[in-house]
Amino acid sequence: MKASPFILICILTALICTSCESDEKYDGYYIFGLDANETKVSYEKYTPVSTDTSGLISEFLDKMSNEQKDMHMKKAIPDDVIVDDYVLSEEGSLSIYFNSSYGNYTGVLEILRRAAVVKTLCQIPEVAGVQFYIAGQPLTSSNMEAVGLMYAQDFIDNTGGETSYKQNATLNMYFASNKGTSLVEVPVEITYDASIPLEQLAIEQLMKGPYSIEGVNKKTLLPTIPEGTRLHKVTVKENTCYVDFSSEFLNKRKAITADVAIYSVVNTLVELPTVNKVQFSIDGEQVLEYSDTVKFGEPFERNLDLVLSGVSVSEY
Repeated sequence: MKASPFILICILTALICTSCESDEKYDGYYIFGLDANETKVSYEKYTPVSTDTSGLISEFLDKMSNEQKDMHMKKAIPDDVIVDDYVLSEEGSLSIYFNSSYGNYTGVLEILRRAAVVKTLCQIPEVAGVQFYIAGQPLTSSNMEAVGLMYAQDFIDNTGGETSYKQNATLNMYFASNKGTSLVEVPVEITYDASIPLEQLAIEQLMKGPYSIEGVNKKTLLPTIPEGTRLHKVTVKENTCYVDFSSEFLNKRKAITADVAIYSVVNTLVELPTVNKVQFSIDGEQVLEYSDTVKFGEPFERNLDLVLSGVSVSEY
């Protein structure tokens, strides 16, 4: 399942309405769900009928699939998502098998639903962690790596009320060569909040430039995004990434070519599993030419002809 990060990544930090830990007098169970605006994880107290582990799992899953008593809370498992089966191992690993409809949920909304399910089920003493399967396949993050076993503590409740889910990813970035006429691929390891789309994180790293990356030889690479450029919006629809920059993006850096400036962004984004093409806009409007030389109004696809091979970017 492609999630766009991740898919993540605008930008919405997953918030929890209030902290269960603050209710010191209550030591029972909670059912987690989404708030009315589907922007936060919410919860309500719940007294189960079942007392055995299997019964509790089935009852909690059923409860999360039905409307809650609290009218301001939406259920974690939507109508079109069906739990086909679940298996609890002796070690406490609970595998939940959803139908393919779960794959329709991506980005922040999927993270919130995932958090609600995991936090609900991990209250059961015998359940140490939860892993998701979609149509028989393991749930994957926005960079197509298996998410694996998730724990309640993965979704952190901070004193400020924030709930976040950290993931690791490798972004393949493309910066300008020292001559400014070619691109150089730079793998960058990041740990990020999965509620932030990877498309946004990739562009923000390009905007920071190659010198912000530890271990990069400054003599090898040049930045590609013009100074002062702001990212207004980035969205993905039907595998096309729509990027809206401020007008400063049109002020191409003198040390690089127009193609390098454009394909630095395009090649970086197309490395992500959610993106096949990139469509630019400036301040919300289409611009037909970039730097008076490159047609800029149509979607761009990956261009590997600009990429140098065998270039070491390490300063060591």
